[in-house]
Amino acid sequence: MPEPIKGKRRGTKGWLWVGFALLVFLISALIAEQIIEDKLPKRLQSAISKESEGLYQIHFGYTKVNLWRGQFIAKNIHLIPDTARNGRLKKGGQTTLFELKAKYINVAGFKLLKLLWHKEINASDVIVSQPIIIQYKISSKTEKNGKNIRQQLRAIKNKIVIKKITLSGIQYRTIDMQSKKETWLKNINFHASNIKLGQWAKQQDSTRLGLVESFRFYGKKVIYLSNDELYKLQLARLDISTEKNTLGIDSFSVVPKYTEKQWSKTLKYKRDRYDMFFPKIEASGLDLKRWLDEGCLKMDSLVVNQAIIRVYADKGMREKKTTASNNFPSLAFQRLKVPITINNIYIKNTDVYYKELNPKSGRAGLVFFNNLNAHLQHVSNDSLQLKQNPWIKGSFSTFFLGKPKLTLNIDFNMLDTLGAFHYKGVLDGAPASFYNQLLEPITLARAEKGYVNSVRFNITANRYGANVETEMLYNDLKVAVLDASSGKLEKKGFLSLFINWLAIEANNPSKDGKPPRIARHYYKHPQEKTFFNLMWKALYSGLKVNLGLPEI
Repeated sequence: MPEPIKGKRRGTKGWLWVGFALLVFLISALIAEQIIEDKLPKRLQSAISKESEGLYQIHFGYTKVNLWRGQFIAKNIHLIPDTARNGRLKKGGQTTLFELKAKYINVAGFKLLKLLWHKEINASDVIVSQPIIIQYKISSKTEKNGKNIRQQLRAIKNKIVIKKITLSGIQYRTIDMQSKKETWLKNINFHASNIKLGQWAKQQDSTRLGLVESFRFYGKKVIYLSNDELYKLQLARLDISTEKNTLGIDSFSVVPKYTEKQWSKTLKYKRDRYDMFFPKIEASGLDLKRWLDEGCLKMDSLVVNQAIIRVYADKGMREKKTTASNNFPSLAFQRLKVPITINNIYIKNTDVYYKELNPKSGRAGLVFFNNLNAHLQHVSNDSLQLKQNPWIKGSFSTFFLGKPKLTLNIDFNMLDTLGAFHYKGVLDGAPASFYNQLLEPITLARAEKGYVNSVRFNITANRYGANVETEMLYNDLKVAVLDASSGKLEKKGFLSLFINWLAIEANNPSKDGKPPRIARHYYKHPQEKTFFNLMWKALYSGLKVNLGLPEI
């Protein structure tokens, strides 16, 4: 009988040793966890300071390490740039610095053994809550030999793999340290999967989107403030997805800071005021891989539906002496640093309003285009694409002032250094008095009688001027010249009589059987005036010839 008792003691003793070993292991793990928890923040601070040459310091309000779960939690994180040290570095330091604040960071599935044995950082999930990213633009010069962010991430010595990363409630600000102007963007979320950085990034296959396998950029009630603080851009919904290669925007509005009256009184120089609303914008066929790999943005189609665009101009505001022709659409598009190609842009059922205040009459004239539909093809500034086809072609149809139909074709030569473009169109007929809503406040004239049968125009232009050809057919036209000196628009009887008898032809073609008067001349464009001013003034100069006034 003693033998069984001895065996039982041995079994009990063995279990005691196992329990003791487990207890030692647990205590060691807890001690190791505490040591790591105490030393990890300091090591991170030291590593960041060393790698950035003292440009950045990081601080944590709270950290927690759980070895069992492979979890690292940090709260109230703050990455701070040292702008003073940046100025003392060789070659003038960095042209851009970043500051980062985050309320909460949770790293789950952290593989500590892989880090210790293989120098590989591996995590299953990273969540960053309410990050605030501030970009400081130190100077406008470009770094010729500097690496961009993607190149710096690829150059990291360790292998870094993160299965999922989510940034929620992002706020992004840019601050120009020279002009002190700011822009900010908020209420954005970002999600990416299968991120590979450092040495892993060099081994990625051709199907990946740069450093990630897929990502989604989205948000609700997104707000962006322009750097001049004159406009606030608001989006009810923004969604960019690599899975569907689409972009969707709902209720995008451009809201000016001041009313029309405040705009004229507040701004120092003349500027057009924009107030715009786009219920829905959709893009399909986004080539996001090419954008991330090559920096080229390409999409199959962009659709804008039922937009409302309002533009206001006060002719009484002081003009700023600038060369506005430098900003003709094709020239400004050529200067964009990002190559863009959109195969088709569709604008559907859109209304455009242009309101201009004339200080002489004290009244504002309103030009508007209802139910505008347009199709633009090959919208590109990519030099490779333009070698094959340099033209952007657009066709428009709309109702001018809500009634006569206007059809317009406009083409831009994107390789022409002078911003060459061509436009032609036809405006259907309407009573001459119909245009008084525009003529009276802007030109101080009134059509009292007559009918405009049609207007045709064909104009080839660049930043310096236009070759104009117009034909306006009308009959029984009679106009009155108005005077606004009394505070009211009153008819100038004698001058009106003179104009109708000696200046303006009542009919085109005339009743004596002569062919219609067709304007063919060159219009010289003032360089301080805008693209739309050229389009309107060139056409207007031709219509004056059609009316029988001296050719200019």
